[in-house]
Amino acid sequence: MSGQVRFGQIVWAEVADANGIRKTRPVIVVTKDDRISPSSPLEVVAISSLIPNPLPDDHVLLPWHAQGHSKTGLNRKSAAICGWQTRIAMTDIQNVEALFLTVFFWK
Repeated sequence: MSGQVRFGQIVWAEVADANGIRKTRPVIVVTKDDRISPSSPLEVVAISSLIPNPLPDDHVLLPWHAQGHSKTGLNRKSAAICGWQTRIAMTDIQNVEALFLTVFFWK
């Protein structure tokens, strides 16, 4: 699957939360392309649809649409939680979404 996974891409993967409970959720791959390989873990940032009000400084709202955003695939209001970084194995990935243009995330 390494040929399909790239820096800045949103993938659905099984990720443990702060309590150690594993759940399939969207994450943004932040491993640089030249470091992605089938045998190496991927660095990712978790995405959540549970958005506090006011929005914390480490949350970045992402583009979404009820029918699934054309770039992110997200179908509800969601945020990348920059303070929730973790590593996943390629085998944790359940689905690869369309390439998320990194220009949105790194503005």
